[in-house]
Amino acid sequence: MLETLPLHHIARVVSLLSRGQVVAYPTGTSYGLGVNALDQRALEQLSALKQRPEDKTYTVLLPEQHPERFVAWTDEERQVFAALRDRPLTLLVNTTDALQHLAKEGRVGVRTPDHPFTRELVTLTTFPVTATSANTSGETSACTLAEVEALAKEIRIYAVDGGSLVRCLPSTVAALENGRWRIVRNGDVTTQELEDARTSAHSPSSAAVP
Repeated sequence: MLETLPLHHIARVVSLLSRGQVVAYPTGTSYGLGVNALDQRALEQLSALKQRPEDKTYTVLLPEQHPERFVAWTDEERQVFAALRDRPLTLLVNTTDALQHLAKEGRVGVRTPDHPFTRELVTLTTFPVTATSANTSGETSACTLAEVEALAKEIRIYAVDGGSLVRCLPSTVAALENGRWRIVRNGDVTTQELEDARTSAHSPSSAAVP
């Protein structure tokens, strides 16, 4: 069953997530499926919904306040993430103990809040929210609510109505390795953008990132 919510019902979305519910929401690429990433039962429900292998992990949206509780990123990773937060980007960074259950080789994917809804969401949550695509594992990402609804056959999914998403491409996945940025999955964000953001972050005249 699919229950649709308007974009401005964000406080209700936070409440639903905190109570272990599954919420589909718009991103700058496709619809994502969100659960509280610290709630093991919610994660198990999400994996069952997506028919996802147990050894596959989840990308997350970090709360804006005190993200260092969940990731042990370097200053450069943090600064590049901040510089490109409005772009469709996922950075692979080291986790703290709080997110070890989602870590793969010690790292987790952290998704930029590149949509007005997700930008507001991360200011209101105190926990990471999964940012996996709204689809069955291995299938095409959902770009419309009708495609999200196809998932909601056996459990209730709450879906934030962001309309039809035009871009509907996967985010770039990147990692900082041996002092250089490496593209793990291609998307709109290029290596040049990452290097430019890196140069800006290292510039003496650049403002400090909180």
